[in-house]
Amino acid sequence: MSGKAAYVVAANLMLVATLTTVDADPAAAQPADQSFRPWERTVLPNVSDYGGIGALQTPTARFGKDGQFLAGISIVSPYHRYFINLQALPWLEGTFRYTRITDRPYSPVAGFADGQDYKDRSVDLKIRLSQEDDSWPEIAMGFRDLGGTGLFGSEYFVASKRYGDFDLSAGLGFGALGTRAHLDNPLGLFFDRFDNRIGSSGSPGSVGSAFFTGPIALFGSVSYMWRDIPLLGEDLRFTVEYDPNNYKDDPAFSDLTPKMPVNFGVTWQPASWVQVAAGFERGDTAMARVSLFADFHNGFNPLLNNGVPPEVAVRGRDGPQGVPADKPADPAPTAATWLPELAQASLRAAAADRQMVVRRFEVSADRAVVDLTGGIPGHDMADALEVAGAAARAVPPGVTTIETRLLTDAGRPVMTWVVPRAQLLTGTATPDDAGRDDVARPRVVKTVVRDTAETRKIAERLFAAAEENEVAIDRMELRGDTVRIFLGPMPFRNFVTSAGRAARVATQVMPPEVERLTVVLGDDGLPVAELTVLRTHIERLSKDEATPEEIWHQSRIAQATPPGDDAVLNTSSYPAFDWSIAPRTRQQIGGPDAFLIYQLYMRAQASIRPTPNTEIDGYAGLNITNNYDDLTLESDSKLPHVRSGIKDYLKEGETWIGRLQGAYYTSLAPGLYATAYAGLLEEMFGGVGGEVLYKEVGSPWAYGIDVNWVKQRDYDGMFSFLDYSTVTGHVGVYYELPFWNLNGSVRAGRYLAKDWGATFELSREFDSGIRAGVFATLTDVSAAEFGEGSFDKGFFLSIPLDIYSTRPTKTRFGLTYRPVTRDGGAQLNRSSALIGRVGGYDAANTSRYWPGLMD
Repeated sequence: MSGKAAYVVAANLMLVATLTTVDADPAAAQPADQSFRPWERTVLPNVSDYGGIGALQTPTARFGKDGQFLAGISIVSPYHRYFINLQALPWLEGTFRYTRITDRPYSPVAGFADGQDYKDRSVDLKIRLSQEDDSWPEIAMGFRDLGGTGLFGSEYFVASKRYGDFDLSAGLGFGALGTRAHLDNPLGLFFDRFDNRIGSSGSPGSVGSAFFTGPIALFGSVSYMWRDIPLLGEDLRFTVEYDPNNYKDDPAFSDLTPKMPVNFGVTWQPASWVQVAAGFERGDTAMARVSLFADFHNGFNPLLNNGVPPEVAVRGRDGPQGVPADKPADPAPTAATWLPELAQASLRAAAADRQMVVRRFEVSADRAVVDLTGGIPGHDMADALEVAGAAARAVPPGVTTIETRLLTDAGRPVMTWVVPRAQLLTGTATPDDAGRDDVARPRVVKTVVRDTAETRKIAERLFAAAEENEVAIDRMELRGDTVRIFLGPMPFRNFVTSAGRAARVATQVMPPEVERLTVVLGDDGLPVAELTVLRTHIERLSKDEATPEEIWHQSRIAQATPPGDDAVLNTSSYPAFDWSIAPRTRQQIGGPDAFLIYQLYMRAQASIRPTPNTEIDGYAGLNITNNYDDLTLESDSKLPHVRSGIKDYLKEGETWIGRLQGAYYTSLAPGLYATAYAGLLEEMFGGVGGEVLYKEVGSPWAYGIDVNWVKQRDYDGMFSFLDYSTVTGHVGVYYELPFWNLNGSVRAGRYLAKDWGATFELSREFDSGIRAGVFATLTDVSAAEFGEGSFDKGFFLSIPLDIYSTRPTKTRFGLTYRPVTRDGGAQLNRSSALIGRVGGYDAANTSRYWPGLMD
């Protein structure tokens, strides 16, 4: 087993700890008074039906810490509730849950799902309307069973306020939270439809029209924190609440008439990752709940070992350490020893931007002299003055005059400008009015170049040093004092760390005059972005003479250009082979065949790269165990069975080839990318296709189009096909929102079942790298034709495995949940989508990752 295989196996085994490996600050919000801070240690988010900071049924206005995730189970007969909850935004909380109604059969139809009790799916949302302060409570609005059957549908407004160790909440409830009907609905004075609750029978499609209809009930709760309990060593929270639900309209078959409308509960949190609660509801029914916590912002992994970074070779009189200089270093300034190295590096960078090289930079009491060679004919005079301006900003205040000289490559003076420093600082100096001494003309200016043999020799040294230091480099370009290093596949999710390691290797082999280190970033050989750092900065960082933060503003991330004809390819790295093997699971939850359909299997994955831009990859699933024999019900879909035939794929293809495709990636122009692919593209379809995407570095927008001809694969998951084929494709618009790391997209086009429509997606990436999002697809398939669920929708999580593994990896674990698997709005599961390969390279993410430059 390869090293990568080993840590992928370890990472998958550690996924079971997703909910428990957290060291989070559980503070929910800033308190109104500093004396309240101890309370914040155990304030937990509202978890829909499971209570706010209490353990019972009524909501509170409290929110958890931004990014807090929890999962758990609550049991109060006849309901078993399984839930996950995410504080998706500071002011928005979402909950998804399954409710088992143990005294109600799955279906009244004999022979259909016999032996199963009823399962209800639902989605809840809570929105903060105002935050608590000294004189004002926390106020929130919420929706229960927002996207489900409506069996537990309700809406509410609630306010919460702390007083010492007490927390008080009170609110108004509608629907299930309003069945005690203390008040008539005031909206009924204006619209008759608000007088009575509609859609509460659970009929899909009527839920939205029921919002805030029907009578209103009052509810409230009081919680008290008893601190430092003897023996327990932790705090206990006691809660008493008034329940506004009379349970007469509950979907259970049992009589749930409460003995009393007051519930009691106690909550204990022995660690930051777990909470347990117990109580009595309805006067005679025991309740128990367990919740596990995680913090999606906390990606710290003490087990992660990034390895030893390459050494930095600091330039000296004899060139880079350990490498003889091909030619002597530029003469050191004789009178500029007072200048920091950063000032000299800045001047060299300014010259390099104009294809010039600084040969001398000397400073006397009131005069600075700059000698330059190179330049672009026709632009050299203006460019020389720009470099002189950089010198004017670098010299001490006593310097009043900047003398700038253009030299031939042999060192013979061509032109000299003597300019007052003040004019350079104000930008008023021009080549025409600057005092100049035309020594010789005409002149021939040559760009600083090296012959091909010299460049290739340097490239070979770079490639050898990179291999020794486990840094993947595909190509190298060397022009003047700038080297462009095209990075290959690196394991680090932090692309700044990858660039930093390439820059470290470059210091070991580059000639002393090479000052600008430009690392070209992008997956699959795509030149997406280039990060430029000064070699002097890397040297200073290695000697602890600076911090990454101090030099951040003098580095840059920019749009990359494709490699030039003079780029040297690292042929020793190709073809490249990689593989891994790891246990995986797949499952369906809540279906009529069984509540949980599962399979445990081994996933063997391999890829080969003949060149940086081409890849042949695939994976196979090898069955270990499953309960697919429980799958008996046939699909009733009226559309082509492009997804609803999943039962046949699962039962006949217990061991299968999930993907086997070849793909080619290229950059058509800066910011314009393309890919073409063919083969077994996913578990149910094979074919050919292509995509073009435009995405500028730093722009929040991206635009793409993909077109695919696909044919449905046979159920055995091997190389044969069924008769069904189609053309599918979409036009996509992607946008990176300017807050909370939110990303939105709209993709419109033709789907696998030949329906037309659009998919809307919104996701957030948390500080740990975990992404969470929701999606919905609306097509020209009617709700009746689509079947249960009315349209395709769901949520997803994408978890980077390096927050659990012992070695760095870009591999992610993905989980997508759909309430039902239907055929309308079904998309091709392409592994070669471009947006995931070219997005994220911008100044914001570079700044976010910048502390990892020298890791």
